[in-house]
Amino acid sequence: MDSVRIDRSHPDVVDVMLREEVGPLVFAARRWPGEVVGSLAAGALYGTPVYVVMAMVLEQRPGRIWAAVGIAAAVGLVVNTFVILYGAFRSVTRLRFSPAAAPTTMTLVRGPRTDRPRPLTDVQQIWIDHSVVESYKRDRKPVSAKITLYVRLKNGRTIRPMPILPWTTDTAPLHQHLQQTLAPTSVQVDLVVQRRVQSPPWMAIGHGGSTGGGG
Repeated sequence: MDSVRIDRSHPDVVDVMLREEVGPLVFAARRWPGEVVGSLAAGALYGTPVYVVMAMVLEQRPGRIWAAVGIAAAVGLVVNTFVILYGAFRSVTRLRFSPAAAPTTMTLVRGPRTDRPRPLTDVQQIWIDHSVVESYKRDRKPVSAKITLYVRLKNGRTIRPMPILPWTTDTAPLHQHLQQTLAPTSVQVDLVVQRRVQSPPWMAIGHGGSTGGGG
């Protein structure tokens, strides 16, 4: 499995690398091809009420209806492209704690941009949410997963969720590293693992279970 890298090369800080450090445009360009089909399909689907009105009320010809489908699909693609770009520029690539020996601040690093340091006395909890989808076959091998890191502040606000890529990342070492790094502080660090079984192709309704773990 992949591992989240802990960078202790600087004597004054500890960097928890949440994903590969590439520029926002490179990150968006890598993600965009996998989103094309879904974006086109979603755009076309959301335009369904318009197609119904065109066909039943306005009695438009099939050619015009298909043109409307194409326009809706293109709009869906454009909107999703902007969403991907926005996420790429806002995505957190690393958590920085300083000083290294006994951290008192946490800084969110977003690619080339660094947020203002936040006192750890403002942070109540950091938790890793690891959702795994297992194969319906007997071997129960993981077929996909979603890993997200959350930071909850003492004022009740949660900092924007931070996705961790790739999905094959081993979250147990990350949990341990965060616990060790934040041991001198009062910040709670948890790992929650949820598992469900993939729905077989011949079943309309899936079933599964979940397991949780905390630290």
